[in-house]
Amino acid sequence: MSIESPQLRYRNKLGLIGRDARFTIVSWMFYAFAFGINDVLFNLYLLEAGFGEDFLGFFLSISMFLTGGLALGAGLVADRYSRKKILLVSNTIIFVGLFIQYSTLTPLFLLISQLLYGIGYGFNGVCWQPYTTSVTTEEERVHVFSLRFAFFLVASLLGSLAGGFLPSLFSSMGLAINLLSAYRLSLWMALIPIGLSVLSIIPMKTDRVVKKRRFGFSNVIHRKFIGKYALAWTVSGLGAGLFINFFNVFFNLAFAADEVTIGIIFAINTLVMAIGNFTSPTIVDRFGKLGTIIWFQIFSLPFLFLLSWSPVLYIGAIGYISRALFINIAWPVMDVFYMEGLENDEQATAMGVINTGDSLGRAIGLNIGGMLLASGLLRAPYFLAGILYAASIILFIVFFGGKTEDSEKKTGVVRDE
Repeated sequence: MSIESPQLRYRNKLGLIGRDARFTIVSWMFYAFAFGINDVLFNLYLLEAGFGEDFLGFFLSISMFLTGGLALGAGLVADRYSRKKILLVSNTIIFVGLFIQYSTLTPLFLLISQLLYGIGYGFNGVCWQPYTTSVTTEEERVHVFSLRFAFFLVASLLGSLAGGFLPSLFSSMGLAINLLSAYRLSLWMALIPIGLSVLSIIPMKTDRVVKKRRFGFSNVIHRKFIGKYALAWTVSGLGAGLFINFFNVFFNLAFAADEVTIGIIFAINTLVMAIGNFTSPTIVDRFGKLGTIIWFQIFSLPFLFLLSWSPVLYIGAIGYISRALFINIAWPVMDVFYMEGLENDEQATAMGVINTGDSLGRAIGLNIGGMLLASGLLRAPYFLAGILYAASIILFIVFFGGKTEDSEKKTGVVRDE
């Protein structure tokens, strides 16, 4: 039986999406709106407060190192207890961490805020995909993952627009005495949707653990599959760490773009990505999951190298938007591909493995990227990231590219003894 039943049209499949899956979409949308604001403003907020680009890279890497260190243990916990309850607690911890982060510039409290965020994200990152897989059927799953990410991007678009215009609004209303306070007030506004994201988890069905087991890796069956996937994911994570968190800094330093311009660019980017993700299930119907994953990652590479050369803002914006479009069409399909290659009681542990590699890779990349920016090498991170992304794609093709469409669902399901 194929992943997508040919008798079901696109609209019919949307009607299959259940109540709990819809709540995951709503929670992700609130979260995305908040981080749309954050992504435009937070780095600029720290730079306006007098911190350097190298400190920014180190600061952002703290949560990534912690997430990477916790992810495997978090996955083991999530395969033994309710993932819904873990999501509720971990997202509450993220809310507290962000409240502290947006409210103080004292280095000690900033450190505590990043530690809290890293703890929350460490558990959050290993639970969402397995929980969503558990509350969806085979026929709706690709649509849920793709639509959730598409709506995530729409919400992120709105948040990016809000982040671009809120500082000017607070300044014009006389509520902010300077740019720093305008940034802070705008970031505080992001706490509202974060709180709503937490509340959206409460009505979701509490998943039950079928069988309690001792801590360990006895539940992990598909070890070779997990190891191959984790290696490719870690290499791309190192590349992503070099530049993903620095787009606003790059546009600001390389092209003197202000927060309004950056917010508009971010919003256009997320709109284009959302359109791409709404079409992702149709693309999968035509090219299959593996074809979509491999080819759309390849399509993104030229635009990453374009960013490493971009002499003017509009070329940089074209590279940024086009690269994100193609890579993010592949992203939700990769999640489905990975989850469907695993048994339910090993999924969170498996997410812990790839999140460990991804987070540690990103943490290292953040420090390198921050140092390159502080040294004035604004475009070097994109060239280095392009090489790493190309290496990751090659690994994915070598490991999984030989599988046929009929074997996609069975990927990794040969038991590793």
